[in-house]
Amino acid sequence: MDARPSTAPLPFTPRQRLRFYWLRDHGFLRAIWRNFYRLDDEVWRHNHPSPARLAKLKAMGAASVLSLRGEGAPVSVLEAGACHALNLPFRGIGLSALTLPEPQALLELLDALRTMPKPVVVHCKSGSDRTGLAATLYLHVIKGVPLDQARRQLALRYIHNRWGGAGIVHALLDAYAAAHADTGIEFEDWVQTAYDPAALSKK
Repeated sequence: MDARPSTAPLPFTPRQRLRFYWLRDHGFLRAIWRNFYRLDDEVWRHNHPSPARLAKLKAMGAASVLSLRGEGAPVSVLEAGACHALNLPFRGIGLSALTLPEPQALLELLDALRTMPKPVVVHCKSGSDRTGLAATLYLHVIKGVPLDQARRQLALRYIHNRWGGAGIVHALLDAYAAAHADTGIEFEDWVQTAYDPAALSKK
């Protein structure tokens, strides 16, 4: 499935934009710190970009934007509007940094990484946890990088703390690694047939 066209911007006032993005969502911090890295020529990882940063990314060659924060929150609506103004395809997939994703969300993520126009900018809020998972799966599942190497995308270098709440993602990757070692099953087959986020969350 291709990236959906960006939705038209809603009529947020400058005061609402200030409140939703720059203050409530800590956009003022991201204005001076960008968790930005190019995985390769097709996927770039980032923290949540401002409208001005989106314009800069397009000037650098970005062809689409994948947000892992979903589509309904005000900051996502603002971003979709900014992408619309720049003619950048935008897609939102809702993942959480503190709970394991449902199987369908993982499959949708991989579909987006495969089909969205390249280079695609992938981001969550800080660009560390959800984006780290997306980067790991892109490298391992789509590019064939061994999992232990791909998992380096979940590291302190990117502000990922595996010992905090967001470290739950390692339960997912550890379970898959064990299943793959035992049976050779590939990730998407494992997600469709064996992955149980509720059970893994209890361990």
